[in-house]
Amino acid sequence: MKCFSILAGLPLLVALGGAVVGCDGGGDGVGGEGGVGGAGGAGGAGGTTTSSGTGGVEAPTRFFLRIEDGPPPPIVLDLDKQKALEVFGEAAAREIRLLDVDSTAMLGNVLDSIQNACGTGWRADAANPAHDCNATPLGQSFGASWQTTPEFAMVRLLSMTPANAKVIGTSLADFEALINGNPGTFSFSFADVLAESLGIAKTAPFVPIDQLVVALQEQLMGTHAAIGNTTGSLPITMFDALNDMTPLATKLGPIGAAPWSGAGEHPGVLVPDSGSFVTRSDALSPDFKMRVVAESNLRWVSGVDLSKGAGDMFLQEGDAALAFDFLDPERLQIEGVAANPTMDMRFSLREKAGIVPSCTETPACQANFPDTPVGTGTVWTLPRWLLEPIVGKAGLSTYEQRTFEKCYLTFNQQCRTGVKIGRDGNPLGWTIFNNQISFSGEPPLSVPEPQFLWELLSEVAQVAVHDPDGDGVPDIAEGEATPVFALHGVSIGLTGEEIIEQMRPMLQDQEGYIAEVILGRFWKNNDALDFFYRRATPGGQPYLYFVAESDLRPDDGNANTPRPYTYERPGFFREADLNEGSRVSSKTVDGVADTTHEKFLLPQGETVLYMQDDEGKRYEVRFFVPEAGSLEITADVHPVAP
Repeated sequence: MKCFSILAGLPLLVALGGAVVGCDGGGDGVGGEGGVGGAGGAGGAGGTTTSSGTGGVEAPTRFFLRIEDGPPPPIVLDLDKQKALEVFGEAAAREIRLLDVDSTAMLGNVLDSIQNACGTGWRADAANPAHDCNATPLGQSFGASWQTTPEFAMVRLLSMTPANAKVIGTSLADFEALINGNPGTFSFSFADVLAESLGIAKTAPFVPIDQLVVALQEQLMGTHAAIGNTTGSLPITMFDALNDMTPLATKLGPIGAAPWSGAGEHPGVLVPDSGSFVTRSDALSPDFKMRVVAESNLRWVSGVDLSKGAGDMFLQEGDAALAFDFLDPERLQIEGVAANPTMDMRFSLREKAGIVPSCTETPACQANFPDTPVGTGTVWTLPRWLLEPIVGKAGLSTYEQRTFEKCYLTFNQQCRTGVKIGRDGNPLGWTIFNNQISFSGEPPLSVPEPQFLWELLSEVAQVAVHDPDGDGVPDIAEGEATPVFALHGVSIGLTGEEIIEQMRPMLQDQEGYIAEVILGRFWKNNDALDFFYRRATPGGQPYLYFVAESDLRPDDGNANTPRPYTYERPGFFREADLNEGSRVSSKTVDGVADTTHEKFLLPQGETVLYMQDDEGKRYEVRFFVPEAGSLEITADVHPVAP
């Protein structure tokens, strides 16, 4: 026999029920101060072996089997970050999901920080947005030449309004020059035309933050393998949380390499950490503690391995070795969670290297939508995680129901300059500019070709991100508009209490797996018993049990593998040849739920039974029960000659 613990290797100083103490007493039984005949202490069955001396027949070996009544005490795990990682291990911690964080608020905070990184002057009804990137720590990170950086280009895009829009270099340039260049002719400005056409205020961004959030969730996050959903739900594992979210930089980083054209490849949602930046969250403080109380579904029994001697096993009752109630505040206590957690992260977007043309062929392009792309190289034919489709999707969601019609200049009862959106039987959002004004016999001024409104906005966005200062001279080459934003203290969007409450049902759904991680291989320390003694029901009569296939025991050759169940004649018999007519055990007993074990109720006094072990050897066992219902009995084991 041996010292035993089903928590071998785990720093859990708990008892799982029964008399889980005791050490190997060798052939004289389990250690400790024993009872009669060398019986061990409360640890399990004890035994003695005697011999006839010289060449005689070996006398039977006597073992003492006992039952320990009383429910096992609850298991209490008191864990900090380090202990939690030790108990669960890295592999399991990466699998156990703590939260599915709705990223809506966090993404909104990210975009709001970028939009206002260079001040809030853009909110005024003025052509000059008065950007100053020295106004905020994030803006200062763009460097001294911030006016020509990809980061400022993104700020410019997010803060572009009808009032401050610069359309030089786009198909709207002539139309803007016509309106704003002739204030005496027109009583309105180009900003008025844009605002009216879009149905927004002159100081409102072309694409609202909330629609960009949804587009990022669907197009950028939803296409990353580590996220796997388009609802913006961000899976956070125990490993992520215990390591202050630092693993997210790798987990949500690039998959594959540029240009990320292979199946499943992705440029990443977050930028991997470097020597100058570490992704982290303050959600779990250094004082984080978690107390988990679980009930053990393991029951200790003492019995006999016919070929080796007395021993002990743990039997699992229920679907898992442990039962948790994470919904009970008394059984899952968490402290050390920040009241309003924040996160430091680096966020980036990538553009297509080259112009993305609008789809302008009528009527074919009137069917150009994300699920039915038309044309070559147009916005919906590109990888969804690129900047252009993200902006396009946000524009589509914002203006897909837009209808509008206005004539800005009439001559001879005909509209010479005007805009129609979703009119004359065309799809909603389909935009047609009319301009029949020309000078000195020249062709009419150029206006955008008929197209969807969101594709026109995408064209404006493409020009803006390469010419952020709006002077008509591109500052950033095609394919180089790849901003990287080092964001500090971004609110996660959940309070500490909300995090804890969301963790409870998530952990409860994984109760079985968590139990498997902690005690899934409790059987590795079981002895290879052939039979054991236990109550059939709580407080009921003790029965003799023959082991069933469900009673896991380690294999002799590989302790990590359950022992094969190779019994030819499981059960208890009256005769040595184990004929079926002499079987006294049964799997079904009135009032006993168990139907997997061969069971026998030993009467008071002496009973002789025969049985076979998993090596095919037969044994005679003489049981002695002092009185009916005794909690301690003796078993004298003797091999039967072949």
